[in-house]
Amino acid sequence: MREALVEGQDRQTTDVAPAEEHHADIYGEDGAVRASFLAQIGAAIADRDTITLKREVDDLHQSELGDVLEALHPEQRRALVELLGSDFDFSALTEVDEAIRLDIVDNLPNAQIAQAVQELDSDDAVYILEDLEKEDQDEILSQLPFTERIRLRRALDYPEETAGRRMQTEFVAVPPFWTIGQTIDYMREDKNLPERFSQIFVIDPSFKLLGAIDLDQILRTRRAVKVEEVMHETLHAIPATMDQEEAAREFEQYNLLSAAVVDENG
Repeated sequence: MREALVEGQDRQTTDVAPAEEHHADIYGEDGAVRASFLAQIGAAIADRDTITLKREVDDLHQSELGDVLEALHPEQRRALVELLGSDFDFSALTEVDEAIRLDIVDNLPNAQIAQAVQELDSDDAVYILEDLEKEDQDEILSQLPFTERIRLRRALDYPEETAGRRMQTEFVAVPPFWTIGQTIDYMREDKNLPERFSQIFVIDPSFKLLGAIDLDQILRTRRAVKVEEVMHETLHAIPATMDQEEAAREFEQYNLLSAAVVDENG
């Protein structure tokens, strides 16, 4: 059982507004990145002035940094990533054209990519890794912790353009016999929870999906109540082999925020 989010819809609803609200000054009236801002970035790159460079891009949203990357010359893009090093936000690479992403990634050592993808959501990591040669994928994955390596390899093994390839493997799951109190305590104590989630999935000992419970339901329920008493059936579980466009239509038709992506075993 896996959890997936339709990233296209998610970015439209959560990414565009903050960009306009917090960093509208990097854009001109035509919506393109201002030439004066690009000149500042270009000068910092030419001078190898990492302090100025970090100051200028540090607070940019990933979509804004993606716009900056697309507006720079190819050699400037590569230099920016090199100069920022571990401070470069790799999630910005999910916002750029495929050719630009490949040009940047192909010029990076696999060790740096391996370090970077560990900081990304699994679906973003797959998005960056999937266009690399199999040999490079294997070398990068070999440098990751075992659990993360297995998750990413499994996602990469699904055909392109399927829900399984696009799923986010970070999710929260609990057994049905837990109480609401146990579930809340678990979420408070676990340091590896996803950054964003709206549902908790309920699974049996074989990891088969039984149902789900929304976070707002958890907040309204007494601690002593068992999860199985308030969980609901997951009506829109998505097969891992479903085409991603069909999965996106499911999200749109039923106004889904998240949905379980399941394999042939459920």
